[in-house]
Amino acid sequence: MKRFILLALILISIPVIVISGSSKSQNRKNNNPDLPKDDKWEYVKERLFECETQNFHSYSGPILIELVNAHSPDSTALMSVFDELRGVLPDKDIDYFRNYTGASSLRVSQSDDPKEVNGVKFSKLKGRALTLWITEVESKKEAYKLYDERFLKTASLNYFGSKLVNRRTRGPLVKKRNYVSNSRQFTFKFHKSQTVKERMEMMRFYLVRMISCANLFKERTNREFEVVGAMLNSNKASSWHLDFTEYDKFLLQKFYSPTLVEDYRNYMFKAYPRWSADNLVDKEKTKLLANWTRAILTMVFFFLSFGILYKRQYRFQYLSYFVPIFIGYICIIEMNFVDSYFFNTGKPFNQEKFWFSYLVWFTSVVLIALFLWLFDKYIVKREMSFTTQLVLKTSFTLFVFLVPAFLFPIILSDIEWNKIYHINWIKSYDYFLGFRSPVTWAFLFSLGRGVLLYLDHFSENLVKQKDIELSTLKAANAQAEVRLLQSQINPHFLYNALNSIASLAQTDSEKTEKMALSLSDLFKYTINRKGKKNSTIGDEVEMVKNYLEVEQIRFGDRLSFNISVDESLEAIEIPMFLIQPIIENAVKHGISKIGNNGEIELKIVRNNSDIAITVHDNGPDFPDGLVSGHGLQTVFDLLRLSYGENADLSWTNTPKKEIVITIKNIN
Repeated sequence: MKRFILLALILISIPVIVISGSSKSQNRKNNNPDLPKDDKWEYVKERLFECETQNFHSYSGPILIELVNAHSPDSTALMSVFDELRGVLPDKDIDYFRNYTGASSLRVSQSDDPKEVNGVKFSKLKGRALTLWITEVESKKEAYKLYDERFLKTASLNYFGSKLVNRRTRGPLVKKRNYVSNSRQFTFKFHKSQTVKERMEMMRFYLVRMISCANLFKERTNREFEVVGAMLNSNKASSWHLDFTEYDKFLLQKFYSPTLVEDYRNYMFKAYPRWSADNLVDKEKTKLLANWTRAILTMVFFFLSFGILYKRQYRFQYLSYFVPIFIGYICIIEMNFVDSYFFNTGKPFNQEKFWFSYLVWFTSVVLIALFLWLFDKYIVKREMSFTTQLVLKTSFTLFVFLVPAFLFPIILSDIEWNKIYHINWIKSYDYFLGFRSPVTWAFLFSLGRGVLLYLDHFSENLVKQKDIELSTLKAANAQAEVRLLQSQINPHFLYNALNSIASLAQTDSEKTEKMALSLSDLFKYTINRKGKKNSTIGDEVEMVKNYLEVEQIRFGDRLSFNISVDESLEAIEIPMFLIQPIIENAVKHGISKIGNNGEIELKIVRNNSDIAITVHDNGPDFPDGLVSGHGLQTVFDLLRLSYGENADLSWTNTPKKEIVITIKNIN
């Protein structure tokens, strides 16, 4: 019960925590109004980091450009762009190729070209330089104009030849190479009527987006910090006639700052709550923490559920299928909640979607459990071998878990609910120990059931084997105890008999001789049955007669005895030395206590299927309470080991003194 309560508390608390956290983080900017927010840093966060410290990229080395076929307005426009970019990036070398290297041209190889420039090989600088080819066209239709889609489509590619560098590892970029062209030439088509300002705006737009690697930005979905008219709002070039805003300049400065990551982390932990900043700053760390949390919760769910469900019997057999599957699916959903907590998107909690998703889950659990129950009840037969049953059950489990993964998307695609609630059955398996495929989950469920079936079968066989071994040990132990009791009887009786012989030796030699011979005949009975634990009633009675004859010689006229036995019972087996200790007890504690006329009577009769062995003597009454003594305890132990609950020993003083042994249902 404690495990069930603990599991229920965990399953309830996780959604509550996640839902409350979702409502608090619905608006990340305003959920903590007391914390300072900087719009420029928010612009950088949304464009460069996209809610995580990703491996963003920048260009290494100087930005060198060769202007070909240019006229005076083109040179003036490009110099204006250089001046503006130098003001934003004072530590970045931005210049004409010939001015920076001293070479006469980028295209012509000359013997007097320098080997190195500022510690960099000239060949590398030449390979990274960019050629801007200016073409004067006669027709305005051929020239690039404001909002010209041809120019925007071309400008969306990177033609700059400089090597892209990973800002976190400082290594070369190998991702998204399809965005980087090997060509280092870009052609501007101007009409002579276009002004220097227009040419400058077009060149600036291209160069700013190029050196900021804007086309490598991921497509942004959050437009909260979109700056109207800014060049770097989007990863796609929507309009080149945009302003080079202060937000763009701040982003470009930080983009090439060597302390960008450190400055960003400092801002995030200053402007956001700790739990939110951890996720926004380093998503890899958050993923690691989330994976460990899921792993720990998975182990907790497994052990609690296993302790609650394993070998549990239900009144309705269907529940033995439904309950484990339902709890398993609930645990998967809980893992999705855990993932939502660590990777909060800031979207509000959708209650309708939440309950509809649960309805879909519950329906699938009901159907899966129903099919498994019917299959095991009507298809799998008891007479089948265990291997056949295991293969059939495991295969069918895999089948019924795979069907919903492919059936529900087909059904939901024909109704508007799929569009309204965005139900995706396959994605509902996501974020649980890294397994995202429904096929993988189906295999895990079927494999898990197969392992449990095998372990259950193995444990049952092991228990049966141990029960057989335990029964064998109990039988051996019981036999050893009987032999031990019999070995205790013989020395005890011998001790009493020898004392009697010793007492007669000086007074009556004939009786002594007769008693010794009777004792010898008595012990022949024991010697001839060595190793046996049972004897017939007839043999036991004969042994008792010999014993009483020995005692009668010792007591003389003070002892008389009478034996009455049903002849039909003489062949029935009973434990050896079962009757003799009671007779001995009657002599020792009865006849020896009175002066004369001692009487002992042994009677063995059948009462239906029971046997009653009665020993009567006329000695003093039994004391109140339990009758104790070595002889009676021996008889009691023999009855317990031989018959268990089917035998009883009782005594009474009225109407006459007697001890009765009752053996029930004896053959």
